[in-house]
Amino acid sequence: MALLIAELDPTGIFDLGNTSLIFWEVITFLILLFLLIRYVYPPIRNQIRERQAQIERSIDEAEKTRAEARELLAEYRRQIEEARGEGRRILEDARKQAEAQRERTKKEAREEGDRIIQRAREEIDREREAAVREVRREVADMVIQASEQVIGRSIDRDEHERLISQALDDLEAEVAGATAGDGSETA
Repeated sequence: MALLIAELDPTGIFDLGNTSLIFWEVITFLILLFLLIRYVYPPIRNQIRERQAQIERSIDEAEKTRAEARELLAEYRRQIEEARGEGRRILEDARKQAEAQRERTKKEAREEGDRIIQRAREEIDREREAAVREVRREVADMVIQASEQVIGRSIDRDEHERLISQALDDLEAEVAGATAGDGSETA
């Protein structure tokens, strides 16, 4: 029978003489497997779970940091837009102030020019009146001298000045009337 088994099992695995060795190898393997499952596998499993939890926490923190970074970026962009808007507003205010200052300066220059022109006109009027008075006086003196030479006698100076003044006033009224008449015809 051993020969039959030897013929059937050329490798010798099922050798009945060696079966006790296989039995003890299986028992040893099962004990080793039990010890591994009981004492080695739980710490490894716990370390794997802790590492997994740590990785998940790191991912959560990274996501929070990323969200905070996005919020900060959005805040910075908003602040930049506000600063740009403020800058545009300041520039617009400066332009408006410059325009207002320019208009005030123009107005003051016009007013000063008008005052200078008015003072010049007043000065011209005063000078003209002084010149007219001087011309009247000189004309009156010349007329009196000429009249005295023609008549050969002295004329009352006050009466003569009144007559000359009246004649000059009449002449001025005629000139003023002619000037006003010319102005009304052209208008």
